[in-house]
Amino acid sequence: MADVPEQLPLPVRGFLDLHPGATVLGVGTDPDLTPGPAGQVAVVARDVTALRSTPCPPGVLARAVGIFLREGAGTPVVVPRPEWPALRSLRSRRAKAGWWTVLRFVGPVDVATVLREVAAQATWGSGVAPTPPGTHDVRVINPVGFLVEAPEPAVDLADLDLTAGVTPALVASLRPARGVRVDRWHQEPGADSARRAVAAVEGLALAGVPVALGAPAAEALRSGGALDPRLLEALGADVDLGDESAREEHSLVARRVAYDVVTARSGRHPQPSVSVLLATRRADMIDFALAQVARQRGVADLELVLAPHGFDVDPQHVREGVGPGVGVQVLPHPAETMFGDVLEAAARAAGGDVVLKMDDDDWYAPDVVADLLRARGYSGAELVGMPAELHYLTERDLTVKRGHPVELYAKFVAGGTMLIDRSVLREVGGFRSVKKYVDAQLIASVLAAGGAVYRTHGLGYVLRRNPTGHTWQVDADYHL
Repeated sequence: MADVPEQLPLPVRGFLDLHPGATVLGVGTDPDLTPGPAGQVAVVARDVTALRSTPCPPGVLARAVGIFLREGAGTPVVVPRPEWPALRSLRSRRAKAGWWTVLRFVGPVDVATVLREVAAQATWGSGVAPTPPGTHDVRVINPVGFLVEAPEPAVDLADLDLTAGVTPALVASLRPARGVRVDRWHQEPGADSARRAVAAVEGLALAGVPVALGAPAAEALRSGGALDPRLLEALGADVDLGDESAREEHSLVARRVAYDVVTARSGRHPQPSVSVLLATRRADMIDFALAQVARQRGVADLELVLAPHGFDVDPQHVREGVGPGVGVQVLPHPAETMFGDVLEAAARAAGGDVVLKMDDDDWYAPDVVADLLRARGYSGAELVGMPAELHYLTERDLTVKRGHPVELYAKFVAGGTMLIDRSVLREVGGFRSVKKYVDAQLIASVLAAGGAVYRTHGLGYVLRRNPTGHTWQVDADYHL
């Protein structure tokens, strides 16, 4: 930028002195940018909300991004997305009349993506300016806050104000409702009204709000072709919104489809590779555990790191047990090895972007791994997991549901469902060298380091509860 505008804040002027060829956005003299390398980019905006509307087309790449905000309660920071180049440094400070942050990457990064991500993470899903209808952001519109027990009756879509699209405020207002019925189509004439209604159906499904399509509305959507056929099928299923279990399951099936549709359209949330860490002392549970891994679907790159503890397993038997689509490593350990050391060795051998600890005797439905990845994508949390919601009591041959709150940031998730970025696991010191409480210590380490723990839904994971052999010892009467 040849002429440095006098009105630029001092930190931005200093940035330009260091990088004479840098581009400045958001000051009324924005250059005509085209996709490709831009070197360094500085952005001036009112606050984090305004970052979302800063004019920057996709595909503009920079190694350094400076952000000056004139207003706000604090400096914006960001947890890098897995698909970005590594973050070399992040400096953020109070500046005169504003806040100044500089992110430097080891390679070129998409500037528009960085700006949107900083805004999304700074707001954590609230207070963000509404996005245009049909352009939902999964970090803003998502299932966080879903209520299993909704005390209020369902409402009709035609009674909602959809002028601003599906906003966090609209979603929050609908949380106590059992759902949204679409028995009659939106009454306003014109194509814009129809587009708003279609976008609202998708956005509400993405947020986990149970949407029940009546036959006329489903037929109108089907003939119009504006709604993804997979989502139309999910929302058109018969559901009793007064049945808590049926309502939650209906919400879950629809939100899975909506998340996949929206992220595929935006291209912002590529799926990371996953390494399942499975340590076991029980040779008789190997085939059962392999079957839980083999049935997982919707995961593009899955690896099993099996760590037999005190016995050996034929690697070929493991490969046959999980099938050809799953990579396999087998790392046996002597019986006297600490449980935490077994898991740490498995984590160090893992090749996935994220690692998932699974237990050898629990049941995992086919979508558990994919659902944990989705929760990672929309929550932004460093560690995600499911609640220990469903327990199978072996001595009573009975399954009980405990009633945990779900879809929230929490301090506890079931140890057999903990999914964490491999880099984050390394940064917090890995699995501790202990015999028990390995799960609790990892969660405590993430929280102590300032990370977030997110608990998604509890459907599809069933914890086997034996009379003995658990770290947490209670009798069956406690669960009953």
